[in-house]
Amino acid sequence: MDLFNRTELRQLAESQDEVCISLYIPTYRNESDWSQNTTRLKNLLRDARNQLREQDFREELIDEILADARSLLDRPGFWRNNIGEGLALFITPDTLETFRLPLTFDEIVVLDDRFHLKPLFPLIAANNRFYLLALSQNDVRLYQGTHQSVNEIESAEIPADIVEAIRQYEDPERQLQSHVQNRAAEGNGQRMDAAFHGHGGDGDDMSGEPQDELKRFFREVNESVDDYISGEEVPLLLAGVAEYLPLYREVNSYPNLIENDIVAGNPESVTVNDLHEEAWSIVKPVFQESEQDELDRFEQLYYQDGDMASDNFHEIVPGCAYSRVDTLFVPIGEHRWGRFDPKTNTVEVHESQEPGDGDLLNYAAVSAYLNGAKVHALRPEKMPGGRSIAATFRYSADVAAEESS
Repeated sequence: MDLFNRTELRQLAESQDEVCISLYIPTYRNESDWSQNTTRLKNLLRDARNQLREQDFREELIDEILADARSLLDRPGFWRNNIGEGLALFITPDTLETFRLPLTFDEIVVLDDRFHLKPLFPLIAANNRFYLLALSQNDVRLYQGTHQSVNEIESAEIPADIVEAIRQYEDPERQLQSHVQNRAAEGNGQRMDAAFHGHGGDGDDMSGEPQDELKRFFREVNESVDDYISGEEVPLLLAGVAEYLPLYREVNSYPNLIENDIVAGNPESVTVNDLHEEAWSIVKPVFQESEQDELDRFEQLYYQDGDMASDNFHEIVPGCAYSRVDTLFVPIGEHRWGRFDPKTNTVEVHESQEPGDGDLLNYAAVSAYLNGAKVHALRPEKMPGGRSIAATFRYSADVAAEESS
């Protein structure tokens, strides 16, 4: 699976070209169904070709635009290697970005001058995504999960040579011998006595030294994990042998580490589905509590301090663009077609999609997320008071957009 976070979303959101093709397909993970993955991609590429033809692109240029995506049809390893639940492709005349993700999609192709990112809402929503760090006896793996599944992030360069650190941890005598044999010589050429090996200079006290070896390794793991997920407000869970987890906690620097551990023994002996089931049972109540707190806060501000909460579409959209929104609630599966110009702060909203229109709910959610807001993607019936959009603000200001004539 591929890592997808704020950095990747920002790059996609900031892309603009004459042709930006967004393609989403659900994917099968079982070997017996792999052929359906390539069949679906082939069908959607045909749809993309037809859309390009409708916009009067020449066949030669269409071939060039779709060439890299079509090459995936002839790469079996791409489909067999941790494919995930869904595949997202983002195509321009010069680039192809692919993301194998723990999220299934409806089959869709969207051709515009910007990428269509709304199907990714569950990955950017504050109430759905989590990370899982599995500390097994032979390996260390980082996973990204949603309510649907959990998949390993293959691009995460996490130190995995845990075997030697565990040997030192589980065999203090072996660690002592190694420690003695590798002592540097004194200035007079004599080796330092073992009495100085222990903490506090007590040669009989080796407490702490074996676990220091493992903690040293975990510090390297923590630094690598932090490189990938620092700055995110996404829960991180630990899975592994019970005695290792407290050691990792001591060196952890990620502020959103969940207290509950998934103590499943060696994660290598646990199926990915079982890991996901146990992980989701832990993070789901955390998400629900946080979501309810935000909903309650919206209602309180809406009725007690109207300047700090709103359900006014014309106020929320520019609020998302201008970094005013603190928490945004958007409905899943709904659209608001139109255009917003942040330079003039004007908006057009249409009953149905017109040429040049984009989904303003998509625009609001992506803009809010990239500006550091929490985004809750909810089923329409879960929206606060049944509203079509809602937000709390960081500060009071009148930034309501004018209706474009």
